[in-house]
Amino acid sequence: MRTISAALVSAGAVLPLLAHASTAAPDPTDAGASVPAVTVQSAFDGYKSYQDGEAPSWRQLNSAVSPTRGAAGIKHGQQPGATPDAKTSHEHRGESK
Repeated sequence: MRTISAALVSAGAVLPLLAHASTAAPDPTDAGASVPAVTVQSAFDGYKSYQDGEAPSWRQLNSAVSPTRGAAGIKHGQQPGATPDAKTSHEHRGESK
């Protein structure tokens, strides 16, 4: 374990020296230094604008979501085909309403 720790510490100490030795960048304070040309691809290359298709009218949309004629007489909590006098399954079991 000590040898592994010693190897990691020595590698960490040598790594910055190797990084400085491999870079041959010009001095950033030198105004006359040559700079390589930079080419950057635009983020909008190949962009196609969104085109809306033919949309239905509001009347077509309303008729698509409106209830059918058979369901027009149903009230909240009433089952289809049940009479208004029929007891529902939602009773209070002896409690006052």
